[in-house]
Formats: sequence, C-alpha cells, structure tokens
Amino acid sequence: MGEVSTLWQAHLETLRPHLTGRDHRGKKGSLRWLEAAVAERGGRAGTVRNILYKDLGSPEEKLRLFEVLCDLYTEVGLEPPPLPSELALESARRALGRDKRRLFRRFLRALEQGDKPQMVVVGGPATGKGVLLSAVQRAVPDCLMVNLGGELAPHLHPLAERLGVELEGILSQLSPTQPYALQAALQDELRNELARALNACGRPLLLRAEREGQLGGLSLRDAQGNPVGLSAWIEPLLRRLTIPFLAGLSEPPPNLAWHPLSAPSRAEARRYVKDRLPDLPPERVEALVNQAGRNFAELSRLVLLEAAQTQGSAPNLAQDTALRPILHALAVLSPEADPGIPVPLLEKALGKGLEHLSQAERALLAPLGEGKVRPALRTLLPSVPEREARKLHLLALDYFKNDLFRQLHHAWGAGRLDRLLELLSEDPSRLALLPNLWSESKGWPSAERERLAMAVVRYRAVLGQYAHPEALEALEVLFRSADSSIQAWARVKAAEARVDAGNFTAALELLPPPEALSGEIGAEGLLVWAAVERWQGDYAQAEAYVQQALALPIPPFLADRVRLWQGLVAKDAGRFEEALSALRQVSHDPLLVGRARYQSGDLLLRIGRVYEAEAHMRQGLAALESSGAPPEEVARVRARFGSVLRRIGNFAEAERCLYQSIQEATDEFIRARAMSEASVLELARGRPLEALELLAQAERYLREVKERPEEAHYRHRRTLYRIAVAYWVRACGLPYLPPYVGGQQAPDALRILRELERELSTKQLPGDRYVALAIDVALKLSLLLPADQAEQMMQGYLKQNDPYFQAQARLGYAETLARQEKWAEALAQVVQIGELQDPGVQAWKLGLETQALLGLGQEEAAWKKLQSSAGLPTPYRAQLGRVLGRIWPQEALRERLQTQSPLALEDCLSLRLSQTGPYT
Repeated sequence: MGEVSTLWQAHLETLRPHLTGRDHRGKKGSLRWLEAAVAERGGRAGTVRNILYKDLGSPEEKLRLFEVLCDLYTEVGLEPPPLPSELALESARRALGRDKRRLFRRFLRALEQGDKPQMVVVGGPATGKGVLLSAVQRAVPDCLMVNLGGELAPHLHPLAERLGVELEGILSQLSPTQPYALQAALQDELRNELARALNACGRPLLLRAEREGQLGGLSLRDAQGNPVGLSAWIEPLLRRLTIPFLAGLSEPPPNLAWHPLSAPSRAEARRYVKDRLPDLPPERVEALVNQAGRNFAELSRLVLLEAAQTQGSAPNLAQDTALRPILHALAVLSPEADPGIPVPLLEKALGKGLEHLSQAERALLAPLGEGKVRPALRTLLPSVPEREARKLHLLALDYFKNDLFRQLHHAWGAGRLDRLLELLSEDPSRLALLPNLWSESKGWPSAERERLAMAVVRYRAVLGQYAHPEALEALEVLFRSADSSIQAWARVKAAEARVDAGNFTAALELLPPPEALSGEIGAEGLLVWAAVERWQGDYAQAEAYVQQALALPIPPFLADRVRLWQGLVAKDAGRFEEALSALRQVSHDPLLVGRARYQSGDLLLRIGRVYEAEAHMRQGLAALESSGAPPEEVARVRARFGSVLRRIGNFAEAERCLYQSIQEATDEFIRARAMSEASVLELARGRPLEALELLAQAERYLREVKERPEEAHYRHRRTLYRIAVAYWVRACGLPYLPPYVGGQQAPDALRILRELERELSTKQLPGDRYVALAIDVALKLSLLLPADQAEQMMQGYLKQNDPYFQAQARLGYAETLARQEKWAEALAQVVQIGELQDPGVQAWKLGLETQALLGLGQEEAAWKKLQSSAGLPTPYRAQLGRVLGRIWPQEALRERLQTQSPLALEDCLSLRLSQTGPYT
C-alpha cells in the first residue's frame, strides 16, 4: 500500500496481516471491500480513499469508516484503536448540549495538557450525567467507569477485582447488629482501600451516582455514624484521589465544588440519538425522542436497546438501577425452553402493572399472545444474584402449579429440593428437562443427593446408558450411602448394568438374594433375576420372578418395565400370544412404549405376520427416535426394521435402513449385527460377493469378541448360516428368495451347514431363536442333500408347535418330495399349510403347487394357479418366474409368453410376472 501517511493507514496496516478470505464485498480489508462496507452503513463509498490517504472527509464519514475498522479489529481478536480525538470532539459537539460541551472540552483539554482535572457535575435523573460521562469515555477509552446506586456491592465488585482490592473481606465484617460508629469505620476503610488502589492505578475515573445507596444491605454512614445519601458518602473518596476524575452526582456534595447540569432540549436529544445511531432512519430517531421526552436517562436506555436490536451489541443494562428489576425478572422467569411469562406473574414480580412501565422497560418486552410476554432480546439478560433469583423462583413455583417443566425448573432455582425430588421420584425421565442438574448438585446435603442419584441411575438405565458418566458417578454415591437398603438398590442397578452388557456371571455376584428383595427396590431386583434366569434357560423361574415383581407396589413407570420383561420372557419361551398381550400393556413411558412396539414387531416377524411386524416396528423406531433412545439402540432397531422391509419386498427402503444402521452404529457389536442383517438383503438381490464382504467382517468380529458372550455366540452362528447361504446363492445363480429348489452343488455351503446342524442338534441351546435357526439350517441343508436323504431329515422337523415354524418345515419337506416327483404327497403337505400372511411362505407354497400341477401334466391348471401371484411383492413374483421358467415345458411356455425376445424363457417369465396386475 506504500508509505503510511495517515493514522487511518496505520490502523489498516496493523490489521492486514490478520485478514484472510473473501465475502460478497471482495477481499476482506481491500479498498473496494471498505468502500462497500461504508456504503452498507449509509455512507458514500467515494470518501473512503480520501480519508485513508489524505485524512480528508466529513466527521460522519470518518466515523463510519472508523466503526468498520473497529469491527474488523474485534473480528480478528485485536483490541480496537481509540477513537481519534477529532471524532470524539465532533461526536460530543453533536450529541451534547452547550453546558455539557463546555464541561467536556474543559476536562479533555486538561488531560491533553498533562493536568489532572477533578470535576463534579450535579443533575437530576433526566439531565444527562450518563451521556456526558459516555462521551468522555469514548474520547478517553483508558478511563475506569463505575455506576453506583442502590446496593453498591455488585457495582464495586468488578472495579475491586480490576484494582486488586479485597472487597469481600471488608463487606463480610459489616453487620446490622454493629454500632453505627463501627459500620462507619468499616465503610471508611473501604473508601480508603479504593482510593489507594485508584491512585496506584493512575487511570482517570468516571463515576456516576444515584441519589441513594446502601452497602451490604446497610445504610451509608458518615464518619460520625449518621446516615447519609450517596453523594455525601462518596465525597471523602473523591477528596482522597490524586488522579483525574469526572463525577456525575444526583445531589450536590456537602463541601466539594460542582457544576450544575440542565435538562436536555429536544434538539440535543435528537443529536444524541443521531450520534449514537448514525444509520437510524429519521422517523425512528423521532420515535425514540418522543418516547423519552426530555428524560436523558430514559433516552440513553432506549438508545442502548435500539443498538442491541439493530447492531447486535450487548450492553450491561443491569447496572442501571431503573432497569435492574425487570431484567432480573425476565432472566429468572423466562427460561429458554419456555420463554413465555404470564403477565400477572411478571406484574407480581415487579410490584406494578405493565401500564406503569417506563418506555425503556416496555422496550425489553415482546408480546407472545395468550396473555404472555417474553424478553425482546435474550442477550440483554444478566446473571441474577442468588438471593434475588430464589425469591423470583419461589414466586414462579407458586404460580405454575400445573406446569411440569416450570415446577421442576423453579423448584430447582428456588432451592426447594423436597419438591424437586418428589417430582423426579414420580418419573425419573423428567431429568431430561434438567440436563445440568446432576453436575450442579455436588453441594447438596447427602440425603437429597442420594435421592437424586437414584433418579439419575433409573433415568440412565431406562435409556440403556449404564456406562454414562452420570450413572457411574451416581452409583458411586449410592454405594457409599450409610443406608443399607440404598446400598442394596445400588447393587441391583449395577447388576442390571452387567446384564445389559451380557456379563451375567458378574451380575450374579452383585445381586442380593431374591428373598431379601421387597418393595420398589425388590421389583427392580426381581427383574434382574428374571434376566439371569432367562439367560440360563429357566423360563419358568424367570417368569415367576416377573410375576412376583408385578405383585409388588410399584409406580407406573416401573410397571411398564415389568410388563416389558414379562413379554420378553414369554417371547423367549415360545408363548407368543401371551408375549404380545404383555407388550401391548406397556403404555406409560414413551421410551419403553417404543421398545415394546419393537419387541412386538420382532415377535410378529418371527411368526410370519410380517405386515403387522412392519407396522409395529415402524412405530417402535419412530418412538425410540423421538424419545431420545441411545443411538446404539436406534441403530440396532433400524437394522432389524430393514430386515422386516426386506421380508415384505421393499428392498429400496430396506437398503436405506440397513446401511444407515451400519453407518451410525459406533458400537462394533451392533455394527457387526447390522452388517450380518444387510448381507441377507444383498443375497435376496442376488449379490453373493457383496454379501460375503459384509459377512466376513461381521464373522471375524463376532468370533473374537469377549463381551456379551451368549449373544455373540448366537449372532456368530446366525452369521455362519448366512455365509453358507451366500455360497449356495453363488452356486445356484438365483437370489435368496422362495420358492427354493434343491439339487445344487455347493461344497462350502454344505460344509458349514453340516457343522452347524451337528452343533445345534447336540447342544440343545435354549430359546425359540435357536429353534428358528435349526429349521433354517435344516431347510438349506436339505436343498444340498440327495432328495431321499433330505426327505428323511426333514421328517424330523414336521412336529412344530408354532404354525409359522411348521409351515416352513412342511414346505421344506414338500420340496424334497417334489424333487422325487412324489407330486400327490407334495401337494398333500402343501394344502395343510394355513393362510399365513407371509409373502415368503405364500411364494414357496404357490411355487410347489404350480410345480406339482406341471408334474401331473396339468399345464393349464398350473398357469391358472400362477395367476394368483399377482398379490405378492415384486421380488417374489420375479423369483417365481425364474424358478418355474426352468421347469416349465418350453414350447408351452413360449406359446404362453408370445415373445420374440432373445432372453431365456425363464427370464421372460420373470419379467412378465414382475409387472403389476394379473397375468393372462
């Protein structure tokens, strides 16, 4: 940019090394960028070059450019430069009346000459003391500024910290029971300390004081112990100062010389607004002046509020004693989660109706409808001293009798721990409304913190977050309790966490004996015992524990957990209708309702009611997501939902769910399970290589993992089965969809299936999921065995209690008969299968019936039978075409299809059947 010849260039050169990037104005900090920024603030872009290189331009244009530069300094983390004296003087000339301009110039001229001016000005609440002091502060930004009024301690604390004065030590000695002379001596000691520190600091002081004040709730006193106003109390402090100061007092000091301030004229008020807000439209300037009248204090408040709303500034308005009450009320009574404040509550907090508010107070409010208001700008809300905050919280707690969130929020803020803990004990999930409560409860009495710890553990347990830091810390608190029953409950919850992780042996070491459990704690302990017995395969004992838990007096949210466990136990024992009935009764807690719907969907899927399963599981997944379930649980349920969608032929949505589950699962166990599930979709789409890639990763993890051993063993066996299916799909060249046909050669599949069949038949593993796996293994093994051996093997699976399992066994047995051309026997098996609402069962049944009719020479009847496939999902219709097209008499099929396509007839039939609607 060449040689630096102006102060403006110097400011810009300081900035340049820190500026990077571009925006809609161009390269940040360039001449064109500065011109655009000034133009956006209502200035003339052409003046920027003259100001930068020649220091030529009107004060208004210079002020705009200076504000742009200050914003850049702030943006890059640098301290903005001081306002040039020329602009400070011009700003004061425009904003101040004649008397204030004279005082302003006199004070600044003395400072510039190296003197130490000490001036006192006096004026009432509408005469512009703050305006004069603000003008000086802009011109001399190195000044110390303090506003005093009302309770002095909050105003003196920031100044004392800056000066290194130990203010709290003196204030703590003040007491209303002391003699007045002692109070006066302590207050004088405070003045001495402040004067000493201010003189040592050496910076000019700007001080503004209201008429009255108090210190630590006590009256201000002179050296003789007499009560005095704030001006008289400050005078000794001012006399001890050797630094420059400008003090704006509301009353004349007893002995110091002072200058009177007059109320501002309307023109002075208008100039003040234009100086502070140069880009404000003229009509808005007039509106502010009209609102404030000739009250400069009110006008300055309105200007600060306008700047906050239009420029994003955040002044500390709570320093203003006139605005402090409403700002404190808004900060306490308007939490971000529920910002609306009923007007009657706000009026009660302020002690006056809204119609009596000043214009500045009204500007802090925004209407919300339904008799409520909210803060117009939350960035203006201050932190509230604890004593004042508690009063307001108590007021709100009494007002919001039927609002759960407000009861919790204000009980906490008011220190009403009894009410807060009562609400949380009724339903621990309410802790979600107070996310920081546990971390901020460390100073609570031990009894109350233990009650909160129990609520925290219950809440995290429902979410499955046993390893959450809050849960672990809360359990540690409970283990240290002097109450033996609380220690026992902590052991129960710790055991519950071990069960959730699949470490049942460790759970047994922690659990108190069942006979020692009673009441609410007993119900939770019995549920953990039920989980252990379920793991051990003793479903009768597991259910007995659940029934004992149901008989105990327990709150509704815990009753839901009991019903959920009752459903799980019945589901695992194969009592499916009982399980569905119990799961339907879960109705209180949204998260547990979501889990119950998922479990219902999973059960319905197992028994072939796939369309009902899809509806239940979709509801369950939505409920879990909306109620804040752990991400790992959502990922697991989403993967299972993907399997449901695959079963009904909705491959596109199934793919989205399954692969989203893989992507969002951070728990490797869940991820391996989702990959194993996703492999079945790839096999159903005829992609064995993609399936094997997924299965290889899942199998390796499940084989090596040490956590949750029982679950890992089952998932590993299921994954081995799917690897065998992948080899079978690769060998036969068909997707993994019914109808299935045997007679292929797949040595790798045969090897894995034989090993699985041998293990499952010898170990007698517990649970209906192993029954389902054994049937699946037998069905696929039968397809690879010679027909007569397969028939003999499948006969052993025909006696199943569950209709769905029995249907699958009969279909597999009928397939072995069809391969031996025992058509009548095959049909006899097929007709015994009921009308299950499972497209897989329906497709295989239809395929066998059609194949048998073809084998009996009834080609016309077979074709008519094939027309009933119109109601099946597209992938199943396509598979029917592929399988039946291979065995259909070729000439008859060619005549039926009337096609000239070069494709094989089986593919032509598959494509024809894939089309919607009936076929002719």
